[in-house]
Amino acid sequence: MTDQPNAGMAEFWNGKGGENWVSREARLEASLRPFGQLAMVAGAIKEGQQILDIGFGCGDSTIELAGKAGPEGSVHGVDISVAMVEAAEKKATQKGVSNVSFECADAQIKPFPVDHYDLVFSRFGVMFFDNPISAFKNIYSALKPGGRLAFICWAPRAENAWVGLPLQVVAKHLSLPAPPGIDEPGPFSLSEEARVSGILGAAGFANIAVEPFQTPFVLGGGVDEALSFLMQLAPSGSAINSAEADEETRARIAIDMTELLKSYESSGGVSMNAAALLVTATKV
Repeated sequence: MTDQPNAGMAEFWNGKGGENWVSREARLEASLRPFGQLAMVAGAIKEGQQILDIGFGCGDSTIELAGKAGPEGSVHGVDISVAMVEAAEKKATQKGVSNVSFECADAQIKPFPVDHYDLVFSRFGVMFFDNPISAFKNIYSALKPGGRLAFICWAPRAENAWVGLPLQVVAKHLSLPAPPGIDEPGPFSLSEEARVSGILGAAGFANIAVEPFQTPFVLGGGVDEALSFLMQLAPSGSAINSAEADEETRARIAIDMTELLKSYESSGGVSMNAAALLVTATKV
């Protein structure tokens, strides 16, 4: 056991979780980019701003933010995964983007420069804190007075078919582990609108707005790609891996999952309904 905040998340994202993400980063970026763009619009980005990107994945959002901030602005990304930081740095170098920087750090406890950033942005990167009030207080301190917070997080699990339907398939073959509680780190820890507002209010934020929305979520360009995602990542993949399913069981799950995915395939790929929250707030 350790008293280090977010130790479980650090272990996951620096292990199989991070490896699987990096290996599928092109598909994941294509699927998640529309969500992030909504938060960018909500962030009201202006040229010359200093921006912090929390939980940046493989750096695509950070690089896109840098383009919006322009040469007089800059974007600093923090992520808990070493593999993702390395992937992001390589990508920025290849693209010749010079007004970005990346750091392997935990946003809950990192001593950010005080009153420094015009905008703190996150695309599905702020749901994994052990102590969200402490984390958002730390983030609050990093914002300039009048600075803005804009992030996307998942809405309740029950509203996300891309989570529930695959888990129903897995449940036919394995006993599902209990999902994390709403007050535990995980994809749905900020899924309740009142909880999000309460956390941000306790951290000092004002003008808090939480806007739910629904949209198709592309799981893959075809059934095989979607199957790989659901078997290795996503809550269904976590359930399979945590149960340490043997190869025979995995094969049976894959057969049933393939049948499910075929019914959601179209010319645009395999997609299922998703629900998320667009959250904004300001530092006064």
